[in-house]
Amino acid sequence: MKSMILKLIAVTVFGCGFCVGSLHAATLPTQGAGSAVVVVDRSATFDTLTVNHVVDLGHYSEGGLFITTGATSWADDANTAAKLDPFHGSSPPDHGFFCVSWENLEWTSVLTTDRAVIHGVEFMYGNGWTTGDIYGQYPWGNHDAVLEWETWRDGTNVSSGAVGPAPMLEMGTIVGFYDPSGFDELLMRATIARSGNTNLNALALDNLNVMLTNIPPAPVIYGEDFAVNPANGIPSLTVWDTIAGCQYRLVYSQSLDVPLWTPVDPAGWTPGGGQISLTDPTAIGQARRYYRVEVR
Repeated sequence: MKSMILKLIAVTVFGCGFCVGSLHAATLPTQGAGSAVVVVDRSATFDTLTVNHVVDLGHYSEGGLFITTGATSWADDANTAAKLDPFHGSSPPDHGFFCVSWENLEWTSVLTTDRAVIHGVEFMYGNGWTTGDIYGQYPWGNHDAVLEWETWRDGTNVSSGAVGPAPMLEMGTIVGFYDPSGFDELLMRATIARSGNTNLNALALDNLNVMLTNIPPAPVIYGEDFAVNPANGIPSLTVWDTIAGCQYRLVYSQSLDVPLWTPVDPAGWTPGGGQISLTDPTAIGQARRYYRVEVR
């Protein structure tokens, strides 16, 4: 048998707009730009929420989105606002972002102004919890905070969860949520265990992107998980973090100059939801093949 040259070069995404029966696929929390939002349909930059502009965040709206929570914006605390850096330097230089002043017992809500179904949300995460020294290197923005979240649709809870403090959620991380079936409201709060009231929310966010069209993000694939079985010569690919409600298949081409790709199994799609393995038994004896994963 000739040795075979294997290359994984791309992920192709089709519309993923189906659901079996009345089941609702769970909302998937993600990290990293593009991990939840493939197409930006609406966005909010919060550029007007600066140290010189106090805003009631209970009625805040931007870019066809309502982003609301209790209390006023962080500029209202004149004594410490100039020192507030909830993203540890990761926020753009405009120094405009969404964060509250004073105590806040309300969750932060994200929904569209027309209650459209949301399939993906991404934003830069931070929080306004003190590090203990407001004049230190990182005044505010504490790694000990936990990001709690819930997604809702038509008044019914879809999914919920929490991130941090172990593994720690770094300030400035791009946090995302993707749901193939969609939700109409995202609720979040950044809480900290050693607060006098553990229900207080000090979430900070910037550069919020929302996807209304249902396009699943590319699955997470690592090169070391693409290998040939030494016993039978069959190549296999491990795909991590696939999405429940979507389907995946492996396609190949003998050359990058050929526009058409051939499914390894023309009739077969593998349902997502966690880790999956894709193999190509037809590759035995072939000198070279290029692969990609398609998602629908």
